[in-house]
Amino acid sequence: MRILLVSMPFGALDRPALGLSLLKSALIRDGHDCRIAYAFEPLVEMIGPETYQWLGDEVPYTAFPGDWCFTLPLYGRDPDRDWAYVTRILRDEWQMTAADIRRIVAVREATPAYLDRLETLYAWDSYDVIGFTSTFVQNLASLAMARRLKARHPRPRLVFGGANWEGDMGKALFETFPFVDHVCQGEADESFPALIGALAAGRPAPRIPGVLSRGADPVRAQPVQAMDRLPMPDFSDYFAMRDRTVPELPATLLMETSRGCWWGAKHHCTFCGLNGEGMGFRVKSPDRALAEFAHVGAYPGEMLSVVDNILDMGYFGSVLPELARRPLLQPIFYETKANLSRDQVRGLREAGILTIQPGIENLSDRVLKLMRKGTTALRNIQLLKWAREYGVGVEWNILYGFPGEVDADYEETLALIPKIAHLQAPSGIGPVRIDRFAPYYETPEAFGITGLRPLPVFDHLYPFEADIRARIACYFDAEHGASLASPKLVARLGQAVDTWRAQRGATLRVSDDGRTLTVTDTRRGRALRHRLGGADRLIYLACDKAQSASGVARILARADRGEITEARIIARLEDLIAADLVIRSGNTYLSLGVFDRFPTDWDTAPETRSVEEAVHATEIHRDPVDARHGRDAGQRQFQPVRAQDAP
Repeated sequence: MRILLVSMPFGALDRPALGLSLLKSALIRDGHDCRIAYAFEPLVEMIGPETYQWLGDEVPYTAFPGDWCFTLPLYGRDPDRDWAYVTRILRDEWQMTAADIRRIVAVREATPAYLDRLETLYAWDSYDVIGFTSTFVQNLASLAMARRLKARHPRPRLVFGGANWEGDMGKALFETFPFVDHVCQGEADESFPALIGALAAGRPAPRIPGVLSRGADPVRAQPVQAMDRLPMPDFSDYFAMRDRTVPELPATLLMETSRGCWWGAKHHCTFCGLNGEGMGFRVKSPDRALAEFAHVGAYPGEMLSVVDNILDMGYFGSVLPELARRPLLQPIFYETKANLSRDQVRGLREAGILTIQPGIENLSDRVLKLMRKGTTALRNIQLLKWAREYGVGVEWNILYGFPGEVDADYEETLALIPKIAHLQAPSGIGPVRIDRFAPYYETPEAFGITGLRPLPVFDHLYPFEADIRARIACYFDAEHGASLASPKLVARLGQAVDTWRAQRGATLRVSDDGRTLTVTDTRRGRALRHRLGGADRLIYLACDKAQSASGVARILARADRGEITEARIIARLEDLIAADLVIRSGNTYLSLGVFDRFPTDWDTAPETRSVEEAVHATEIHRDPVDARHGRDAGQRQFQPVRAQDAP
């Protein structure tokens, strides 16, 4: 069989399509002829790479500007509906400038000519199957091209897949657009090759788990379990396109070492819509992961981004030490949880993992509980502190709008920000969104959410009956019965974060000569120095990790300073709080200083096992080969690039 896998606008220009790259390898392994078409290439040439990336990456993606551009070739011109999108979505909701709106409209007017040009670039009739990936704002471009192909090149079977076609969304789209022959829902690593095999055998309507075929009853999709059996991704088509079109553009390499989320499998974060049909955590063995790092790292990328939802904590004792011994040329990005230890943060740095996204989405204990994040404000700040010390960048943001929050939650955050101005600021703040598959969507009544409905933008993208739009939509509006923070308070928080982001030179550095800590504080402009010796030094070191006063007392007792009473510890901690060198939440204290060099002989007694580690130790799937490594089973509202971008 001859297969063409297609990535339409607005697929990423600066990184390959991981899902398609995995499928290509699998199909070639099965003896088929397969290539990947980065079919947005002629559009990049027409409008320029700057405009293409601006539209795909910088314009608010929940405005779906890329999808709207392809309503013209898909549905035809409709002046009333078109004007309504421009005024209600671009101008009123997102307050875009007239110049930016004209820029988007100009791209829209170019889409019919783009499809004309694209049609001339491939021998479409020579393929048996054409597969379209659709993730984020690729849906309407893919549908517009597929409709054209079915009308003018009817021989190939047209298959759709990707995150936009998961669950009921895919079923509704399949019912609405009859030119689509098959849909692969969920993880297509096994279902798509099985579909190709069935078509090669002359079965046009096979019953395959996860595949929708006309004339066949659907069978529920099954997530991939044998992670080590997945092929290595083939990025050759991407780099051929990049070298032709944007040879100077730095490329980000993609790979995965796990799927699902070990935390979400037990405590699904209330707003998270990832892993709709594949939450169970499955991980590649250390040997396989290391082989894949070497394979992917051999491509000429500037960065390697691991698309996992969450880092497998067992990798700290297996994969990361090997990466430290065999470093890649590219820095690595990983998503983690915020409950990392100091040693683990150092292990990230040594392994070349220089950027993490640890799911810090708030600095209020109450709101974090509402979110089911399984962390605390102090633990989040502790991670920011250690990451600053070891030179690990942290991507994070503050979300608000959680049912049950109150102004007092963010008043606490406002008071906290000046004290942590020396740590990495968030990328910004934004309202929480209700995503399909999230608990807020699946069980809204449990959170006092009523009137669930698609975001207004979907009215302009899918001009169908309301019930069809509700099934296709991925993001939703609603009414909240529970309390929410006031807009005035949220605006103050946004201003404080902007000030934090703009601040330069704020430090709280700690040097230690073994007898005295010298703390240099420039958070408020001029430098202040504090010297902490004797018991004060020990107390400050003990609170490097969030501790109760009784916990500090136990640490001091192990240091042969058991004569220092808990009452004296609390009194000294209150003095340090007054100097903004320590912060407290309830009965737990955390020192804020970033050490030049943390003393290596400091107390390293085993820590109490965390609730996250206990959760991770249960019900985790590993390939049978993984058992021989003897590993310990213990331990993005920003949307990451996912491997589900495959048909």
